[in-house]
Amino acid sequence: MKKKCPKCGEVKSLTDFYKDKTRKEGRHPQCIDCILSTIDKKGKTEEGFLRIRYNNIIQTYKKRGHQCYFTFEEFWEAFKKHLKKHGMRSAWGPHHLPMTMIYQGRRNGTRGRRKGQTSIKSNMSADRLDSSKPYTIQNLIFIRNDENSRKKDTTYEDCLTQIKLHEERFINMVAI
Repeated sequence: MKKKCPKCGEVKSLTDFYKDKTRKEGRHPQCIDCILSTIDKKGKTEEGFLRIRYNNIIQTYKKRGHQCYFTFEEFWEAFKKHLKKHGMRSAWGPHHLPMTMIYQGRRNGTRGRRKGQTSIKSNMSADRLDSSKPYTIQNLIFIRNDENSRKKDTTYEDCLTQIKLHEERFINMVAI
């Protein structure tokens, strides 16, 4: 069967439309190309970039059987507070490196980055300060992708251990 996209006007196969159980014919009205084009345009704005980051948190966290405890509006307000305090710099110190918001786009209806494309290290990443706790506004931190990769699953207890080792070796000058 074929269907006409109301946005681009092209008649396409049903496989060119996302499945949508809430619709009468079981498919989204717009074709995948038009939907992804809209996402690409919105992703280049500050709000669109943040909305994509928020949706990634929701989807990824839901797959793991967890819940996110804030709305997009609360996420947006938290980012505004971050901007007042740090500007477009990472909350992770001591250097507070500059962050970017460069949307990388999608290709051929696939999710995520294009094949072979690496993430932009300076791009903003919304993460949990303590990865052993859920996504809450209190636990939310805006840092760079490269800092997030380094941090990964470090817990509060891990940080305390690292601080203790650092103090022993470099402040108290105790050898191994």
